[in-house]
Amino acid sequence: MKIGINCGHTASGAGYGAVGIIEESLHTRLVGNCLMEKMRNAGIKVTDCTVDRAASRKEYLAETAAKANREELDWFVSIHFNASADHQGRGVEVYTYQGRQYPEALAVCTSMRELGFCDRGIKDGTGLYVIRQTKAKAMLIEVCFCDNQADVDLYYAAGAHDAVARAVLSAFIPAVKEGLWQHKNHAAEFIQFVGRVAGKDWRERKIILPSVVTAQAIKESAWGTSELARQANALFGIKENGWTGRIYVKTAVEQRKDGSYYAVPQTKWRAYDSPEQSILDHNDYIATRSTDGGRTLRYQPVIGCDNYILACQYLQKCGYATAAGYADSLIHDYIEKYNLTQFDFWEENLKQKI
Repeated sequence: MKIGINCGHTASGAGYGAVGIIEESLHTRLVGNCLMEKMRNAGIKVTDCTVDRAASRKEYLAETAAKANREELDWFVSIHFNASADHQGRGVEVYTYQGRQYPEALAVCTSMRELGFCDRGIKDGTGLYVIRQTKAKAMLIEVCFCDNQADVDLYYAAGAHDAVARAVLSAFIPAVKEGLWQHKNHAAEFIQFVGRVAGKDWRERKIILPSVVTAQAIKESAWGTSELARQANALFGIKENGWTGRIYVKTAVEQRKDGSYYAVPQTKWRAYDSPEQSILDHNDYIATRSTDGGRTLRYQPVIGCDNYILACQYLQKCGYATAAGYADSLIHDYIEKYNLTQFDFWEENLKQKI
């Protein structure tokens, strides 16, 4: 079997993908490159049909199809991330010629559904250039919606590009499927690590509830898998703001009040020697952040607040994050969903067990 993998869109310029909470072009490459590596390791012949740069979108599409057609492929697979005008779209969908229900395409939907994604099914992709113009059987996979917070959270919680690559690979090698649920152990371990560190600090300094800290760490570091977490040990998106330690430079994605997103290149972020240092500095930041030389504290209402709902609402009100619905997401998507208040009452829980 020989498969052509296309990491959708160009890396920059004409043909660049959607920019939502995450950037499509970056993550199509993370998924596609991981998938190609896994396929080669499994003994499958792979051709990279990715086009990084083109003078126009039309040229990009033509070169992608030409790359695929220069090879005798059994399959052409193009990786993409979706977006919707109201940012409410969710789930995975796969496009094939005339909407054909290929077993492999159906298997991709099934594997992604088992990772927790909404299954939008097989769609007619006849109107898509790379589906129509490639000679091999073709599928275009829209992994999830890059502009929907719930979908992006699920993508990271499921294991991000590695889990998606496994899901696609399992369509061609079903035995791979047994490894799709490994992320569950990672999520539990991540919660315990952050919760214990934050819980200890709460008992000693009473700055911010550990349930809130843990929810923020999950959301902002994508369960410890984000670029900042991997490269800078940073579990929170805290910009330089007077920091005298190491920094890490990467593009920031901010949200406007109308729900749209914009990128801020070359943003400087705080970097740490360990994730634990990141947690403690986050709490220091909440306790000391001031824009008037210390006369007033920006997050004063948050400090010492022992009600997680109020603490989350205060964070949003004080301008901690630009994302709409940040507080509600912390409360409902993380604290209540994963019972993170267990860390707020750690000593009481221990006494009950004894």
